[in-house]
Amino acid sequence: MGDDTVPEIFHLYDSFGLQKRPTMRFEADVFECEVEGEIPAELEGSYVRTGGDRQYPSLEDDIILNGDGLVSSFRFENGHVSFRSRYVQTERLQAERAARRRLYGHYRNPHTDDPTVSNLPQRDNTGNTYAFAHHGELFMLREDSRPYRVDPETLETLGEGQWGDLRSTALTAHPKIDPVTGEWWSYGVFAGGEPTTDASLHVFDKHGKLVREQWFHTPFPGLSHDWGVTREHLVFPIMPLTASEARLREGGQYYQYDPDLPSAWGIMPRNGDPATDMRWFHVPGLVLGHIMNAYTDGDKVVVDTPCSPGNCFSFFKDKHGNQPTMPETITQLTRITFDLSKSADEAVTLEPVTGALGDMPRIDDRFAMSKYRTGYFSLRAFPEMGVGQIDWDTGDLTVHSLTGAAAQEPLFVPRSADSAEGDGFILTVVDRFEERRAELLILDARDVSRPPLATVKLPFGLPMAFHGSWIPA
Repeated sequence: MGDDTVPEIFHLYDSFGLQKRPTMRFEADVFECEVEGEIPAELEGSYVRTGGDRQYPSLEDDIILNGDGLVSSFRFENGHVSFRSRYVQTERLQAERAARRRLYGHYRNPHTDDPTVSNLPQRDNTGNTYAFAHHGELFMLREDSRPYRVDPETLETLGEGQWGDLRSTALTAHPKIDPVTGEWWSYGVFAGGEPTTDASLHVFDKHGKLVREQWFHTPFPGLSHDWGVTREHLVFPIMPLTASEARLREGGQYYQYDPDLPSAWGIMPRNGDPATDMRWFHVPGLVLGHIMNAYTDGDKVVVDTPCSPGNCFSFFKDKHGNQPTMPETITQLTRITFDLSKSADEAVTLEPVTGALGDMPRIDDRFAMSKYRTGYFSLRAFPEMGVGQIDWDTGDLTVHSLTGAAAQEPLFVPRSADSAEGDGFILTVVDRFEERRAELLILDARDVSRPPLATVKLPFGLPMAFHGSWIPA
């Protein structure tokens, strides 16, 4: 790759897949989107996604994770597609709209807020990370907060969800739906609201009722954005980006990367007690944001994840005040195996996949928590961008390359409820940089290298959306 090419692309996207571009700042309705190709007849429903936009001007050095939640939907009906976007009407957004100005300060730092809005219980909840569908409802998740409910059809904000006797203030932005039981598996670090080692495991049944909550402590107050759930085990990765209340009071960032601290991985039996049954493993020189899937194979727990040798959360500085260099942030799809029959010093092996650079991994969710074959991710092999597909049985990597564009998260939709693994479609929003607009590609999930089955065009660009769900009609 040429040195003159990489910085220009990196200026638009970082390796973690977070877009560096102007905000949208408007809500939109596009009835009857322009379509090239033919929408597959099996696609009947809505692709709903959310990301961080900014209704009011940002603070200096603000980060995209602090943006107001902007939920959008591509609705498929009988071969036609319509688009809609709405802001998640959180308490903080409503307060700012009433004041007609920015009131809330830096990411997860209430000490930088306007004094007129102190002590807002849901201060950090922007609903900007995952549009998550479960038990017939749609939730806007963010890992430090309790989610807001949104109407799946109108995208109207309906208020906070009902969580029973849940003590934790945090529900992960990456819950796992058990494809067998329909349960919603979740957890939260800093579960008491402060940056401490308090963490909570919690499970909701298929109807959304809280059926389990257990508290435990992590080795240090570190970042944990995603986790692994298998049929037999739970995996809690704690990354070496630490949080500190003292630093927040001094006006510093919420997280700070410590290159001398190894990542910590807690593994426990799925039906065990985290306070007594957890084993912690330490893996130096590894940082991850997302997990593709995890499964148990005898004594081994397998975790597939894009991970980097340094700080892939490039908007947070290290403890010396430095931003990471680009090579430190590049994430590469890697199979991590924990052999529970061995000592902690000998248990861990890492197998990176050659050429599989990128993030935002997804699978055929019907095969979550179990051994599987196919995964997808946003390719960031600068300067090559696109969608990657991995066959874990053969090790083959298939790529849908894009020119002058980049793909956001690829979502898998099965062709039918009982189709084979990987038999379905990939939906991914693509940013066309020169044209300053976005489009939705529909790819054949069996082979993403083929030309798109259909392209849904929008007459404007979209801000980065992080994660979304498919809601069948």
